[in-house]
Amino acid sequence: MERFADELDLAQYQTDLLTTSAIAAIRQQITAEPGREHCLDCGAPIPLARLRQVPSATRCTLCQEDHEAQISRHRRH
Repeated sequence: MERFADELDLAQYQTDLLTTSAIAAIRQQITAEPGREHCLDCGAPIPLARLRQVPSATRCTLCQEDHEAQISRHRRH
């Protein structure tokens, strides 16, 4: 039963992260200047090379790596 509760907590946490990220991405798209994207986490401009490779990128490479590591850590617990 305890494992189920832990898995449920993890699922809720992941849902909250995704929801928060989605809302932030939408907010950024609404307020962003055309052709100029900024990282959701640090606010720095996302390099053009990254946007060419991943047009839907909402984070710079470093922040995206940190975000994925955080999700991965929570999945292991």
